[in-house]
Amino acid sequence: MTVSPDVAPSPTDLLGSMLESVDQLSEELVSRILSAEHGYVEATLLTPEQLYAACVDNLTAMLGNLAGSAPIRLEAARAAGQLKAEQGVPLAALLHAFRLGGRLIWDELMNRSEGRATNALLDMAAQVWALVDVYSDSAAEAYRETADLRAREDAESRGRLIRTLFGDHAANPAGAADALRTFRIPENSTFLVVSAEAAASPSAADVVQSDLRGAGVDSVWDSEVDGRVGLLWAATAEVLDSALDVLGRTGHGRIGVSSAFGRPGGTSRAVEQARIARRCAGHGGCTVTRYESVPVSLLLVSVPDAGKLASNQILGPVLALPTEEQESLLATLDAWFSCRGSTTAAATRLHYHRNTVLYRLRRIHTLTGRDFSDPIDAAELYVGLRAHQLLGS
Repeated sequence: MTVSPDVAPSPTDLLGSMLESVDQLSEELVSRILSAEHGYVEATLLTPEQLYAACVDNLTAMLGNLAGSAPIRLEAARAAGQLKAEQGVPLAALLHAFRLGGRLIWDELMNRSEGRATNALLDMAAQVWALVDVYSDSAAEAYRETADLRAREDAESRGRLIRTLFGDHAANPAGAADALRTFRIPENSTFLVVSAEAAASPSAADVVQSDLRGAGVDSVWDSEVDGRVGLLWAATAEVLDSALDVLGRTGHGRIGVSSAFGRPGGTSRAVEQARIARRCAGHGGCTVTRYESVPVSLLLVSVPDAGKLASNQILGPVLALPTEEQESLLATLDAWFSCRGSTTAAATRLHYHRNTVLYRLRRIHTLTGRDFSDPIDAAELYVGLRAHQLLGS
């Protein structure tokens, strides 16, 4: 382009010449970005070649629009936003790169005008920065959309790994191995599975995991329809026992705990144990129940039809009473068993006179025909009571 020395070049002429040297301008922009954003490439997956290509595309689109030779095309900006999100470049760095691109365009316009800032050139400044805003907004929108999509994909991938972890490892050994690596679960340790009744919020779940870590226990958790299930592991069984005390104080309702096992391949069986143990947990308050600690309840829950039958056969006349009377008799029976057959201790627990407890026990004897002084009758009453509590009538 030939320009008379006495005539200031128009912005359109300058922009046209800049378009012809867009490759060199892109190299300069890459240099400025890397200088201003330390680690822009090193700290992410973005390569210098990808950064250069994005600079060429966006400078070409912006210069073409400013020169009046092309409409606003945002494909390059959206592609840059998507690429930076995929490659781990921070959003702030992406937006800074667009501002640096705008500054480069303006600097080059001033240099090529040889200091002759005409009104037309000064007016171009507003157009440059308005266009930078349009392009950076479009890039940021694409960045956020891509980041949200990646977050959903990551969450779905993590969910699949967790389901594999708590499933049958023998059915999917490759997936199980991936899960163990992802969550850094050792091949040998002391493991437990817990099933918690209350579905905690994500923030509360994070607190529980942090508290367990403070007690020397690592864990991985998954949400279920009716609660949460967690795999816990530590160096020793004693450390895991202390962790159960931590869980008991978290307000998660009833908590079932599996038997301990030494390799993560036993997780699937332990999940079922923990769920059954939770069903056997006491009602009211935060009760932690170990699988091996409630054999009678385990038997009843494992064979529910037989349990309900036993409850009706043993306690049928009591269960046929009006609700208020039925509940008072069953509460007395429960307290008497909890106090190891001590009428005095049961009266203290219930805040009744001892004679009231004796009267109610005799009433149960009369209704059921079972004598508390007979070990077999007492055992049957215990089974009937637990069956009713766990399974209903």
